[in-house]
Amino acid sequence: MQKKTIYDVAKEAGVSISTVSRVINGSTKVKDSTRKRVEAACVGYRPVASAREIQSKRTKTIGVLINHRPEYFFLNETYTNALLGTSVAAKENGYRLLLDISEDEGGISSLFYEQKVDGFILMGVKQSSSLLNMLKKDNVPFVLVGSFHGDEERVCQVDINDRKALYNATNYLIGLGHQRIGIIIGSLEYASCSDRLFGYRQAMENARLPVQEEWVQICENLTERKAEQLAKTLFYQNPRVTAVVAFNDSTALAVYKAAKDCGLEIPSQLSVLGFDDTTVAAYMSPPLTSVWQPSYDKGERAVRLLIEGLEKGSLPQKREELNCIIMYRDSCAAPPAESQL
Repeated sequence: MQKKTIYDVAKEAGVSISTVSRVINGSTKVKDSTRKRVEAACVGYRPVASAREIQSKRTKTIGVLINHRPEYFFLNETYTNALLGTSVAAKENGYRLLLDISEDEGGISSLFYEQKVDGFILMGVKQSSSLLNMLKKDNVPFVLVGSFHGDEERVCQVDINDRKALYNATNYLIGLGHQRIGIIIGSLEYASCSDRLFGYRQAMENARLPVQEEWVQICENLTERKAEQLAKTLFYQNPRVTAVVAFNDSTALAVYKAAKDCGLEIPSQLSVLGFDDTTVAAYMSPPLTSVWQPSYDKGERAVRLLIEGLEKGSLPQKREELNCIIMYRDSCAAPPAESQL
């Protein structure tokens, strides 16, 4: 008979992993009917470690789950910098990393209960994901790199203030004299996207500038090719936008390509502002104005928070916020005088 994991037992019995753990450890805080279901499901199960044993034994291994498409991760400098930060912090504290890049959330808790990892660092989690609630329910230690609205007071998080960052970026363009500002953003399933869109709208509203819905281009699967198409959609409008805020620097690069195809000069006819301040930003022509975010620091801080929590026996249920900086370069300028008439 194939060996069952505690995750298999929980699924078969229709209960949480923490309930299975309580039954295995002889807790009296379980209904008889539930206990019988769990005991029946335990046939073929050989526990690697009980919940109590996990508290006293450490694997010195941290699971890093990138809950995103693998191809997006490897092409995204923000994620790779965050992973570098987690790697350095883990090594300095005598820990190893177990990396999983997948949109599949099944079986994650079992890595903890089978004593393969001591806890998790999570990145790229969608708003619709059930992963956080599952890990909390099963008492699995984790730190979230990023935002997850609705759980800010109950989850340990490390992130930036995306709303504030995009508010400041949009406000910078407004200060240059731009009134028709477009934005290209990714799926609103991700809190970073919805928060940046909120910051953009708030800046426009506070400046008493109307936001035409056609200025807001949202893409569920934002690739450079799709971003280029969305940019051209903005350029073909009459009157067209005089500035574009891009979700990230890759999107901004696609806007550059679209602008060249449409015969628009940057920044004399079109201002472009990116996000992340990746390596490519300073080498674009003209160099890209971009919002720098501390991706490396997010990963490093998340690991340190997790290790501190493991040593103390509990994680702080708080959000730790890191600062962003606008890196001013040559891709933004005042709009042509005739464009504001």
